[in-house]
Amino acid sequence: MKIVLCVSILAVVSAVAVPSATGQSKQSKEGTIINVQKQDVATPSVRAGAEAVRTPLQSHYYLYNISVQLNCDVYVGRYESELNDLPSALSPHNSVPVRLEKHVMYLDFPGDTVKMQIVRHKVSAAGACGQTAIAK
Repeated sequence: MKIVLCVSILAVVSAVAVPSATGQSKQSKEGTIINVQKQDVATPSVRAGAEAVRTPLQSHYYLYNISVQLNCDVYVGRYESELNDLPSALSPHNSVPVRLEKHVMYLDFPGDTVKMQIVRHKVSAAGACGQTAIAK
C-alpha cells in the first residue's frame, strides 16, 4: 500500500514538473558579442563640490551594457556586478549561445547561464545584414 502511494505521488510530481521544465528550454542560437560598455555606479549620488566629511557612505556597483548580434538583430543586455571584474567570456568578438525570452536574454555557457535584461533592440544595417536589406 505504501509503495503504491509513493509511486502515485512520484507520478503526479513528474507530470507537473515536466511541462514546466520543457517550457523553459528554448533552443540557443549562436550570437556574437560586438560591444561592451562599462559604467561605475555609486549610490546615493553626491553633489559636486560637497565636502568629503559631509558626504554619505556610498556603495559601488558596475553596469555593463553588452551588445550581442544575433543574425541581423542587435540586442543590448544589461549585466550588473558588484565586482569590477567582467567574466572573460563576455568580451567583444566572442561567440556566445543566446536564448531570448520576452525582455530577457540568456547567454548559456557550459556550466553557467548569464541572465541579462534587454535594454535595447535594433536591426543591424552593417555587414551582410545591410547587403540583404538592400537586395530586397
